[in-house]
Amino acid sequence: MIFKPKIFYETYQQDYHNIKTMYLKKMLDNPDKYKNEFIEGESDNAEEKQSFRRVLLSDLRQNYFHCIETFFELFLALNPKGKRYLDDDIILYRITNSDYRRNYRKVEEIANNDKVLDFLNERFEVLGHDISIGQYIFYMGIFDKRKFPEEVFTMMNESIEAIKFGIPLLAKDFLRKEEYNSYKHGLRTINSAKAFIISKSNKKDEGLKFDLSESMSYYSKTKNADELKIYTTLFDSERDFKMTLFCSHLIYHMIEYRKISFNLNNPKIKKAQIPITFFDKEEIKKCCAVNVKIQDIVFTSKKNKSSS
Repeated sequence: MIFKPKIFYETYQQDYHNIKTMYLKKMLDNPDKYKNEFIEGESDNAEEKQSFRRVLLSDLRQNYFHCIETFFELFLALNPKGKRYLDDDIILYRITNSDYRRNYRKVEEIANNDKVLDFLNERFEVLGHDISIGQYIFYMGIFDKRKFPEEVFTMMNESIEAIKFGIPLLAKDFLRKEEYNSYKHGLRTINSAKAFIISKSNKKDEGLKFDLSESMSYYSKTKNADELKIYTTLFDSERDFKMTLFCSHLIYHMIEYRKISFNLNNPKIKKAQIPITFFDKEEIKKCCAVNVKIQDIVFTSKKNKSSS
């Protein structure tokens, strides 16, 4: 029973990352309230407040990375390219036996080649309907032109073009695997950078100063065993929040329409009004917009010698 794909789609919590990013954002918007709820005793200690806020920022960032990883696991497992047949019945086996190294290489290809996702426009036949691969992955079951007005399919094609624009943005963010791994292995993260200052050595004034109080740094190895790099990244909570919602929405599309398709005989499904939602390229651009003045600073360190 539990090996049936129907059960997988029925029980899959496709809103996991959406819910998590919503409550983290709510806590970030009112950290004093939630800090006092979770930590015994009220305190105005600035260091404690900053520490609490930094944890929320870090969790928001981690959740975004995990959302991207989840999306690509599902996307690559459902992708019928080269097979031309519906194979949702083996989704559990494909996910369980996925090769993360091979999948990462595919994500790299998507990030670095804007033609890789053109296959989403390729067409094949499913259940007697001529559909695109993008339609199969993100709009499962919305195939019959006798049941849906032509406008739906026009908007769907535009939505798939927007998806083709948005997925490489997620792929490029996910290539920051060193940062993602540093969150999962917390001993490699530090929060020591407070500011970045550019000034002339013969001047007393600071010159150009960037606030790095809400940043994290992580260690990264290089080809030289006596050398390491330290990457400092300023948290962009607004972007992480919006991009997580976008990525979570993609996951929702892959799961929810399959959940419906596998339960068409369910009386509740028959009577329900199912919304069909679409993606917009301009809205995705807004999600991806950077909201901080400086993003990445890299320091290189060698034994007994440091340079930036």
